[in-house]
Order: sequence, then structure tokens, then C-alpha cells
Amino acid sequence: MANETKIGTKLRAFCANCKGERNCEVKGHHRESGSDGIFDWWRNWYLLVCCGCDHVFAQSVYCDSESCYPVAEDQDGNIEYQEDELIRSWPARFKRDRPVWLNSIDYDVEHERSSDLSACLLQVYEALDHDLNILAAIGIRTAFDVASEILGVDPNDRFEAKLKEMEAKSLISPSQRDNFEVLVNAGNASAHRGWNPTFQDLDPLVTTLEHFINDTFVVPQLRKRADDAVAKVKSKVPARAKKAPSKLPKVVA
Repeated sequence: MANETKIGTKLRAFCANCKGERNCEVKGHHRESGSDGIFDWWRNWYLLVCCGCDHVFAQSVYCDSESCYPVAEDQDGNIEYQEDELIRSWPARFKRDRPVWLNSIDYDVEHERSSDLSACLLQVYEALDHDLNILAAIGIRTAFDVASEILGVDPNDRFEAKLKEMEAKSLISPSQRDNFEVLVNAGNASAHRGWNPTFQDLDPLVTTLEHFINDTFVVPQLRKRADDAVAKVKSKVPARAKKAPSKLPKVVA
């Protein structure tokens, strides 16, 4: 099909901004295909704009002659086939939703390495989105390392010593320490032994890291803001007027 025939039409696609399937307008389209006489393949490239939020993204839809399977047969005996399509999007579809505090933690945390923590976290999510799971595992471990340094733990200590110190200072609980040992060992296994985890392996580790950062850095900052706001309101609240003492009539005996 010629490229221009699909421009201006609507296509159902997943919008990462809306986080769901949406009607999208095709702003650009290109089709490529090939064959060796036995094996056929084709790929459609789309430039799309979400009709719901105006999010702009690119999408490719790939299929080949080996990825079509029969699903039904019509009255004339003709077999209908379903294409098993491989769909990719840019920016990539989120594997995990970003926490609401991700874009503010670098200035909410008053430390010279706060921007490094934010950058580590962002790259972890992007690695997960693109199935770069080895890099994601290393990034999870590195983000924890930076967070522990912000809390005053010596960055030159071994991870075992860091966890012991953090538990001794009540920065983490014993159960959290057990979870962080798994998190750290997973990152080390990917960095030094080439372990390639699945998304399902990494998902609970990211959840553990998110809870730790939220409880340690985000919640205290929110409490401080709330306390400051309440203090401002307190200064505006009119004080209760003092009641003048009542003058009782003298009783003459």
C-alpha cells in the first residue's frame, strides 16, 4: 500500500501518556517489505498523534509469513489468518509507571549527589522499558549506593558494611536489610557474572527501592512542607480575645 494512503487516517495504538489504547491520527507512514522467495516479511512505520492528549510518538508494526496462523475458515473453504505482530514504540511503552516524585527528588533532597540519584532512577526505568535488564539490575544497585551515600554512609565501604551500618542507625529495618541484600547481589551478578534477569525478577526490586526512597526522602520532605504551611496558617489565625472579668454587684449584709 502506498505511504500516502494511510496519512490522515486513524489507528488504535497504546499511548504512553494516556496509559491506554487510544485512537491516534497517522501523521506519517512508511512501509517496507522483503522476500527470499520462501520467507516474506513486512514492517509498517507510523508517526502518530494521540487524539486524546496530543502525545506524539513513533510506532513500528512488524510481521512475517511465519508469524501468521489460521483462526477460521469461511463458507467457501478459504482459511482466514491472524497476524502475530511485533509492535514497538518510541518513546518506549512504560514497563512501570514513574513515581510522582521522580522529577522533583533532585531538588527536594539537599545533597550534592541528589541529581545523581535522580539520574540513576530515570535510567533504571528507561532500561526496563527497552528490555535492557542487565543494565537495569546494575542501575538499581547503583541507585541504592547513591542513596546510602546521601544518608551519610561511607561510599568506599563494602555493601555488607553499608547495610550493617544502615541497620544500626535505624535507617533500614532487619527485613529491609534482607531485601537489600538480594537487590545488591542481583546487581553484582549482572555486573560481574553477566546475569540477565527477567522483568519479573527486577520488578519487586524496583518496588523495594521506590518504597525506601519514598519513606526516607520524600515523606519527610512532604511532612516538612505541611508543617511549614501549618505554621503560616497559625500566624494568620486571629487570637481569641481575652474575656474581661465580670463585675459582680456587692452584696450588703
